[in-house]
Amino acid sequence: MTDADDGSPLVGVNVVEKGTTNGTITDINGKFSLTTRGEKATLVFSFIGYVTQETLLGDQANINVVMKADMADLGEVVVVGYGAMKKSHLTGAIAKLETAGLEDIPGGRADQLLQGRVAGVQIQNTTSQVGESPNITVRGNGSISANGQPLIIVDGFPVSDGLSLVDVADIESMEVLKDAASAAIYGSRAANGVIIITTKNGNEGKPTYNVRASYGVKDYYELHPMMSRDEFIDMKVNEANLSGTTLGDMYLAMAVLETEDTNWQEEALRLAGVFNMQFNVSGGNKGLKYYISSSYLGDEGIMLQNKYDRFNVRSKIEAELSDAVKIGVSMAPSYTKRSKPTNPFTDFVRTPRFLPVYHNEYTAALTGQEIGSYSHGYHYSNKTYTGIDPQTGLERTVTASPYSTSNNNPLSVMNNQFYSRNDYRMQSSLFLKLKLAKGLAFKTTNGFNLVYTQEDTYENVNSKTASSPNSSLYENQLFTDLLSENILTYNKKSGIHSFDALLGFSIQKRNTKTAGIYGNNFATDYIQTLNAAGSILQYDDDELATGTWEEEEGLVSLFSRFSYSYADKYLLSASFRGDGSSKFGEDNRWGYFPSVSLGWRISEEEFFKSNISWIDQLKLRASYGVTGTDDIENYANTNMLSSNSYALGSSNGSVVSGISNTSNVIGNSSLQWEQTNEFNYGIDLTALNGRINLGLDYYYAITKSLLYERSVNSALGFTEAWSNEGKVRNKGLEVVLTTHNFKSSLFSWSTTFNYSMNRNKVLDLGGESQQITTGERGEMYLTRVGEPLVQFYGFKTQGVWISEDEIANNPSHINDAAGGLRAVDVDNSGAIDAGDYTAIGNPLPDFTFGVTNNFTYKDFDLSFLLQGVVGAEVVNGDVYYAETVRYNKNFNQNRWIDENNIGDGKTPYERNGITQVQTDYAVEDASYLALRDLTVGYSLSKDLARKIRVSNVRFYLSGQNLLYWWSDDYRGINPEARKTSGSNYASPLVDGYQRGAFPIQRVYSAGIDISF
Repeated sequence: MTDADDGSPLVGVNVVEKGTTNGTITDINGKFSLTTRGEKATLVFSFIGYVTQETLLGDQANINVVMKADMADLGEVVVVGYGAMKKSHLTGAIAKLETAGLEDIPGGRADQLLQGRVAGVQIQNTTSQVGESPNITVRGNGSISANGQPLIIVDGFPVSDGLSLVDVADIESMEVLKDAASAAIYGSRAANGVIIITTKNGNEGKPTYNVRASYGVKDYYELHPMMSRDEFIDMKVNEANLSGTTLGDMYLAMAVLETEDTNWQEEALRLAGVFNMQFNVSGGNKGLKYYISSSYLGDEGIMLQNKYDRFNVRSKIEAELSDAVKIGVSMAPSYTKRSKPTNPFTDFVRTPRFLPVYHNEYTAALTGQEIGSYSHGYHYSNKTYTGIDPQTGLERTVTASPYSTSNNNPLSVMNNQFYSRNDYRMQSSLFLKLKLAKGLAFKTTNGFNLVYTQEDTYENVNSKTASSPNSSLYENQLFTDLLSENILTYNKKSGIHSFDALLGFSIQKRNTKTAGIYGNNFATDYIQTLNAAGSILQYDDDELATGTWEEEEGLVSLFSRFSYSYADKYLLSASFRGDGSSKFGEDNRWGYFPSVSLGWRISEEEFFKSNISWIDQLKLRASYGVTGTDDIENYANTNMLSSNSYALGSSNGSVVSGISNTSNVIGNSSLQWEQTNEFNYGIDLTALNGRINLGLDYYYAITKSLLYERSVNSALGFTEAWSNEGKVRNKGLEVVLTTHNFKSSLFSWSTTFNYSMNRNKVLDLGGESQQITTGERGEMYLTRVGEPLVQFYGFKTQGVWISEDEIANNPSHINDAAGGLRAVDVDNSGAIDAGDYTAIGNPLPDFTFGVTNNFTYKDFDLSFLLQGVVGAEVVNGDVYYAETVRYNKNFNQNRWIDENNIGDGKTPYERNGITQVQTDYAVEDASYLALRDLTVGYSLSKDLARKIRVSNVRFYLSGQNLLYWWSDDYRGINPEARKTSGSNYASPLVDGYQRGAFPIQRVYSAGIDISF
């Protein structure tokens, strides 16, 4: 069996004697052997992507078959909601990611496979810490308070963290349902797209074994350009000379300290390793098929304390009990352990480099601390320093504090605080499929997802400061997710008519039980169990920590789909789903989600075939669908009761325990579904015998009845309330172009390019014209009708103030100072105030793209992915911190010194004047281009593989982020980084803020893949 294009042998071609179950498959050389019933036998040869052929055996003892690719109908099967469909018959916008070869990428996370490879899907690596999931956006964000992440389906089961848990080597296919018509079959949870993961199944034949192993090392790509002590003192001396002033006392103290220069960023980082091992076996016969795998991932982060371990087992068994009955079971237990840094990278970046990690003999004598003990900034406060002034060359004595802080040094904090999380999971399902009649089948699937989580946090005494107590927080959580799906399907083909119908019912129940306990004042840090705590407290600061909590939610669904094809030219698909959710009030629990899509395979028309021969396939698509979301907190539809105390009785009375509504959020029993209505128009083109494949999609989506947690007048006793208000529009264009540039028996080269553009606009905000949300350091985010969902809000600037006289004679702010940023008087009021706040940027990219190239030459293969984002912006929160703008070369070069030395006229002196994070000075271009993946492989020749009794052996080298380019306007070290937790950062209305960004990690790995 050989390929018609390049003559290469085809492995795994099905060879069946027609009319019987007698069959086999071709081996690694494309050969087969089969005993038939005689000369009248007809052999049927079939292979995915190739034209099926039949050959009468006759008196032939040897048959050579050349198979041609099926260009008119590639036969590729794409997974859709609750089923599968030929790609040629798709009428919606569904992207299928081919996972072959992507197992080489180190890290073993499925979400990494999507980055840069699927148009319309944006993967935002908000941190380089291992074990952390990225933000995933499909065709923009339409929600303002609800979760904007897509629905993840693993083997039919919704699993929110499925992309991080499934081993890449276990994945058979990944599909992304992007338009509402494709996703509407999942109804209430599909407004942000659907990602479907199908894991591998067993196949008929002898057992096949596969072993994969890889090991890699990681380092950082780039660090912040922080000044050494000598560089900083030289700069301060030069500035003092220019301004005619004396070097400040704190800088003299810093200069004369006898300490080594400490690169604090490197103190936080390490050369890390990543190890991945996977084994699987599959096989079976017509009556029983199996696939069993196990894997281990040990992934170290480049920052100390950061580690992620994952152990997976996956087992899938399918049995045909009779021609009418099929049963299958799958089990996927897993265990993960994660530890993360207990001190942020920004604390290392901000620490001045004169400060040593440990006291030496000199600093111990100066501060009175022990030699070898941790050196903290406050140890050096108010000490007497004598030495040669680098400005004058004369000896000078001062009493000064070179670093004013009450915090311990960041490495000390990290080594005295500990965090770990353990997750124990079991996902399992059982299905029974009955063939009730020709074309009619019923399938019931019942399963559960059980997750038990333990989190431990411990802080040693004096870990943060010289007076902080030791403390411990322990939490555990049991999450139970039960799902039952029951589906009736019917398909029939009659002449030129073919149709498929589906009718289903599902019910899902989730329960979450959480327990926590917090204690402090342990007698010793050597015993960290909570029974040794001196006090058990209900609150950790203002956060409730000790107690037990339980939540439940339920979803009942009815769904259906009908697909029709006329002469394989005219295509129709329609679906309808109704969902009832416990998250809404009794009168609004049900939401209804219809869709319809049409397709015209114009290339199948006779007038097209007879006139345009160079186009193999041309299909026009159009669709409309409705999807929804209920992904908000439980019980938003009702008022919550909590424990409280009452004063009862006469005179002074007495305190009596009871319950009351203490929440700051008022319940809304009228709350209902958020709904997205989307139109999609597409073109699919295959040309030049499959050498060119082009896909174009344009979409227009409006999300209305937004689930909106908005502020209310506190006179009501509440500060926030949930409502259904507002409307957001997303529209965009997606292009996917694949070209097979060259193909021969020795060399092949193919390229895939994808481009995505999304334009987002707020159409309505519940009667309000805008909403302002504030972040942790006072930076502001604007949501305004008629503009993008998220914009940065603050002052536009026009350089720096040159002098106090200039400030006095121009519109100015009450906090303005010479050398500070000068704001624009936007409203022409003659003063700078809140009326001059305006939109100063936004985090949404103009477009994203990815380019993948694949090469093969003899037994060598090479592939690489270039991935980029253009037009996105970030607020660089580092400008808020005095130490950052003082020591970072990106912020202190060519700055204002005095009115006679103004530098470039744009760079302020440290933090003079108005708050910089509230101005466009903090807004930076976050565009980038990354060599995201590069893999080079070599496979042993078939002859050599046979000699060592294996089917295939492949060695490979792989790298990630080997090259990374960003804008000259960007002053950080990771344009992808975002802060996503705390102080509103989980809200869809707050995006684009970064502070102390974690470095990009560069990975080099080597691996081996053996099949036998």
